[in-house]
Amino acid sequence: MKIIKEDDPLVFDKASECIRNGGVIIYPTETLYGIGCIAFNQEGCRKIVRIKQRSGDKGLIVLVRDGEMLDRHFHIPAELLGRYSRNQKPLTLILHPKSAFPEEVSGGRDSVAVRISTSPFVKEILSRVGEPITSTSANISGGDTSNQFINIRRDFPSGIDVMVDSGTLPPSMGSAIVNLTTSSPEIIREGDLSLTEIEEILYG
Repeated sequence: MKIIKEDDPLVFDKASECIRNGGVIIYPTETLYGIGCIAFNQEGCRKIVRIKQRSGDKGLIVLVRDGEMLDRHFHIPAELLGRYSRNQKPLTLILHPKSAFPEEVSGGRDSVAVRISTSPFVKEILSRVGEPITSTSANISGGDTSNQFINIRRDFPSGIDVMVDSGTLPPSMGSAIVNLTTSSPEIIREGDLSLTEIEEILYG
């Protein structure tokens, strides 16, 4: 396992190379630390589920770089895509995918949780990899989440190929989550957004 400081000049080269080669990384996102691999890499997704000691039916959140990547892989109304692409706060949408994701990502359902990342760090990784990556929270299933790298390092002494150390991240309650596969939008969690902010993105 390699630990790389976020300010390492080669951090993007090393992290993206690891992911492109089928590896699994822990990295800072706009909310908490996430565990990532290419979202179409079934073996990588299986490894993440094992490392987290998680049941396979929960699914994994996917991160995309922008509206183009989102629209390429997911069904989303055009008018919502525009508003959502301009949003600068962490909002995860549950959508029907256009692409075939592993069962570990979908949790065996016909929908996948996806978010346009607002993190410059993540956007650069996604630009280099060119495909969506997973972003399940870096914690053992059922355990507490943490924004401190020292705790992440303690909880995952092995099994991860590369860890990106960004120290202590700003406090976060996680992304908001909205299910758009139901007859009307269903707010699963407000997270770092207020109800008003969520509704402004959904309805304009």
